[in-house]
Amino acid sequence: MHRPMILCKLHSTWQRVVLYCRSMAELAGCPPNELHSTAQDGGLSEGDLSSLACSHPGPSELMPTRLQALGLDPEFVKYARTATYRDMERLCGTCKAWRRCAGDLAKWDVQAGMDSYCLNAPMIDALIVDHWGRTARIYEAT
Repeated sequence: MHRPMILCKLHSTWQRVVLYCRSMAELAGCPPNELHSTAQDGGLSEGDLSSLACSHPGPSELMPTRLQALGLDPEFVKYARTATYRDMERLCGTCKAWRRCAGDLAKWDVQAGMDSYCLNAPMIDALIVDHWGRTARIYEAT
């Protein structure tokens, strides 16, 4: 009965590990000048590239889910606040509490992370304040 769900989770984990290994192999095989150029193009350091190639779903799945659960549109934040979003991805990629985060988000207990372990909590709080401040100004203008 639970086998398909377990197999899906194993498959997803396996895909992330394979993708991580490929990413790390590509970074390791990249000539230093190309690595530096790639990092610069993205506004990152060479070390940041490694942290973005993490083996867990934090930056790609958990962070957008957390933003959405808190009433923010991840795609809008990514577009409107590109540097901020990139910094949040990098920080999320270094997080050691990603399993706890995944569990809390699966239960829609988004506040647990915000109060205790989420490294991006201060930035997310600032984005929420900015979002609601802008919304209030729009309503005041009408």
